Amino acid sequence: MTRAFSGTYRGTTTDERREQRRQRLLDAALDIVGTQGLAALTVRGVCEQAKVGPRFFYESFPDLDALATTLLDEVQRAALDAADRAMTETPGEPEDKIRAGVAALIVAVTDDPRRANIAFAQAYGSAELMRRRFEGMRRVAGMIIRQTRLLLAVPEEQDTALTALAQLITGGAAELVLVWLDGGLKVERPVLIEIVADYVVALVDRLPGMAEKLSD
Repeated sequence: MTRAFSGTYRGTTTDERREQRRQRLLDAALDIVGTQGLAALTVRGVCEQAKVGPRFFYESFPDLDALATTLLDEVQRAALDAADRAMTETPGEPEDKIRAGVAALIVAVTDDPRRANIAFAQAYGSAELMRRRFEGMRRVAGMIIRQTRLLLAVPEEQDTALTALAQLITGGAAELVLVWLDGGLKVERPVLIEIVADYVVALVDRLPGMAEKLSD
């Protein structure tokens, strides 16, 4: 009697094995791009490091650009999730929550130098990665808007000021972290976090004044 094919092999399903291969490719890309740069990323190289055949590469990603942008998306999403979770779970005053979110975001991106390299430096080597980096920054700004509304019960008439404030925070903090990673700001990471957190808190405190000016 012919045995029906169950779709499992050594306890894993076809979909599970596909996802495992995809994750190995992402892990390999993280190591290659994060240590050698975007120019070092090749289909052959990433497949060899991931121990995945080229045909399985194209099963997961249409090309190298898709692999690189997916990797950047995952780095950004992990950092955003960490910040969101920290702000939600931290007790105390709004300032305590803001400082916790800033710390979680910076630690999530900079704990692994490879992730920091991809999130900041390597994006400048690709138009598509740069576009995704800007999208990621808009997501950070969106989180700032959402969390500020929750923490401070911001009235609707302050929405324009809040949007401007979120963009100032996102752009300013990102550039400062980039300068720090490049060695232009010679302080330890806890000091960097404190500087960024002070900057965010100071801008949030100015929200009512900004809103008043914009309404004049």
